Amino acid sequence: MTGILLLLVGLHGSALAQTTEELIANLHSPIVKTRLEAARKLGERRQREAAGPLAHVLRTDTRADVRREAARALGLIKDEATLPALLAALSDAHREVRRAAILALVSFYIETNIEFITAERRGWQILNPFLSTYEATIVEPETKVDDRITQGLVRVAQSDGDLGVRQAAVRALGVLRATTAVPQLGRLFIGHSALRVEILKTFMKLGDPRAGPYIIPFLNDSDAAVRKSALIAVGLLRITEAVPKLIEVFGRPPDEETARLALEALARIGDRAAEKLFLQNLEHPLPERRRFATEGLARLGDASYIERISRLRLREKDRSVQLAQAFALYQLGRREFLEAIFQELDGREHAQAAAYLLEVEPEDLYPFLPRGSLRARRAVVEALGLIGSREAIEHLKSLLRAEDPDLVNAANLAIQRIERREHAKSTSPEPRTRPRRVGKPNENPQSERRNPDEDDAPQSIPIP
Repeated sequence: MTGILLLLVGLHGSALAQTTEELIANLHSPIVKTRLEAARKLGERRQREAAGPLAHVLRTDTRADVRREAARALGLIKDEATLPALLAALSDAHREVRRAAILALVSFYIETNIEFITAERRGWQILNPFLSTYEATIVEPETKVDDRITQGLVRVAQSDGDLGVRQAAVRALGVLRATTAVPQLGRLFIGHSALRVEILKTFMKLGDPRAGPYIIPFLNDSDAAVRKSALIAVGLLRITEAVPKLIEVFGRPPDEETARLALEALARIGDRAAEKLFLQNLEHPLPERRRFATEGLARLGDASYIERISRLRLREKDRSVQLAQAFALYQLGRREFLEAIFQELDGREHAQAAAYLLEVEPEDLYPFLPRGSLRARRAVVEALGLIGSREAIEHLKSLLRAEDPDLVNAANLAIQRIERREHAKSTSPEPRTRPRRVGKPNENPQSERRNPDEDDAPQSIPIP
């Protein structure tokens, strides 16, 4: 009996100790399960010598599940020589192979949290872009994505016979920051409404204002999912040209959510044409209306509203609205109210407070780096990584010696982001000016309207 057990253990150990050569040979086994297991293990090992054999399997194996596993493995190995095989797999007869090829191509640049690209979404979840765009899942700015991948994904988005595969391609373009595909995606709006929603979410993710002309016609679309996603998108992208249509939608909304989203979009844009609406909603019974009306006035930059907002804050009971009032007072010149925003980074309205930091002057954030909770400090560090200039690097370097490893890593990432951004500015053939910070006192937002055809590099807009 002991001898039999030892033999079984030995056989099990030899199976675990399969060489790469043996696994590559198993890719040609007549047993489907063996081929599947070999492809999976070769992907986990990420050994470059397996790339060619796996690409051959992807092109030639008669079983769709084996081809799918080969595509996944190639996404983990990341050998540029296998791109032609993966791009060809975008036209595979089986949808699961095409979906796996999309994920594999994205995996060449980012692996974390990309499963949503091929996930099926139904019902009300589709109306929550902050849940379903996975805003953090996006390649870092200045990442050079192979143009063959971008064009391959665009082709799938345009012509694949399966709606789910087309949606996956659109999501993948967002993850890869494919801003060059904006016009091609914009022309797909005439298709299925579910595809329009995915394109709108990708526009939100890309943060490219040149998408504006494609979005505006859908601000009062009869399809609720399309209409509401379009309202969110023009606000996040701060499309000034959408203001007249937004005012029209707000005046005759089909439901309260549409009215709220239109007001929120107007507040993000901060255009003087909406000033009357902001004033009318400052004391509205609904706290969300009060919040967005306050934010809208903040971004107008008119310091004459300081006293009125201060009085309203004294009697305001809703915490989110109080926070918006602190943001407004800071934006209108009362710098001491930044402290209230910082304190809320450790509170229930953390996401709202963290979003406000992206509109703060970077130098105003430096004093907060050494104090407060780790959660609050990390939010400040992350904001500086997104809006800070080279000057911020010296202030962030002190955190590289912090005791908390998460804070150290956040500071390191922020420094790298700033360095990449500054390098891109210094090597750009066209001189770039500092991005407009919305809503500062004495600024006229209307004087800085963007032309949707401008060819400047778009700034990614983080979604709170």
